[in-house]
Amino acid sequence: MVGFYHTPMNQEPTSPFVTKVLLRQSIGSVRLVIALFTVTAAVTKLLYDRFLPGLTDLDEVRWTIIGLGSLAFVATYFRFKRGIVLSYFSLFLYLSTLFYVIAFVLINRFDPNAVIILILVVGASSVIINSLFYYGVQSVIIVLASMFAYPGTDLSNGNLMAFLNLIIALGVFGIVITVRLKLISSVKKSHSNLEKLNVLSIVANKAGEIVFVSPSVQNLLGYDPKELVKDGWWSSQNLRDGWISRDYILNYPNILPKEIASMETSLSTKDGKKVWFSWVNSMLPNGNYVGVALDITKYKNS
Repeated sequence: MVGFYHTPMNQEPTSPFVTKVLLRQSIGSVRLVIALFTVTAAVTKLLYDRFLPGLTDLDEVRWTIIGLGSLAFVATYFRFKRGIVLSYFSLFLYLSTLFYVIAFVLINRFDPNAVIILILVVGASSVIINSLFYYGVQSVIIVLASMFAYPGTDLSNGNLMAFLNLIIALGVFGIVITVRLKLISSVKKSHSNLEKLNVLSIVANKAGEIVFVSPSVQNLLGYDPKELVKDGWWSSQNLRDGWISRDYILNYPNILPKEIASMETSLSTKDGKKVWFSWVNSMLPNGNYVGVALDITKYKNS
C-alpha cells in the first residue's frame, strides 16, 4: 500500500543513533582518508617504478585513479550536496581501484609485491564496507579472476605462496568484517532497547552542535527531536542548562572529567513541568559527546 511500510517482526530494528551518529565520520576524517589514499597511491607508484621496475603496470589507469582521488579531496570543500556526491564518487573510486589492482596482480602473475597491494585494498574494504554481502561479492570477483588466470600461469614457489596468502587474507578479513558488523548490530539492538525504555539520549559534535536527539524526547519533554538539533537545544531556556554546557564542549574538547561523566540535572518540559534526569555521559570515537539520561523524577519527588 502506498504510504505504508510494515516492518517484519523478525527484521532487526533500525536505530537512527547508530546509522546517523555512531557510524558518521566528520568531513575532516573523510578528507583525511581520501588524502591518505591519494598520497599512498602516488608514493607506491613511484617506489615501485624505482625499486621494482620489472613489474608491469597500467600507468594511465593508475595516474587516472590518483587524479580522481585528488578531485575527490577537492570536492570535500564544496558543501552543495556533498554527502551524495562524495558517497557515489568514493564508491566509483574504490571500485576503480579494486579492478585496477586485480588486473595489476593478474598481469604480474601473482607477483608477491603486487599481491601485497591487493591484500591492502581488501583490508581497507573490511573497514569501509558495512555489508557482508558486498564484501562477499568483492571476494568472489577476486577469487574468480584469480582462478581464471591461475591455470594458464606458470607460477614459481614465491608466486604460488602469494596466491595462497591472498586467499587466506580474504578469509581473515571476512572474519574481521563479520565481527565488526555483529558489534554494530549489537549496538543497534542495545540502543533500540534503550529507546523502548523511554531513555533520553543526545549527541553533540566538537563544534557544539546537537547532531542527534532520541525520539523519546517527544514523550519525556514534549519536544520534536527536529526542534532541538543544531542550536535548538542551546536556544531553549528549558533545556540548555540541563546537560553538559556548550561552552565546556567548545573549550575542552576530548576531555570528560568524572564530574560530568555522571550527573543529575533538572529540565523543564515544553509546558513548563520540572523533570529530573540522571545522566551518563561519554565520548564517541569521533570526538562527539553523547549523553544518556533516565527520568528519575518520581524518585526525587518521593
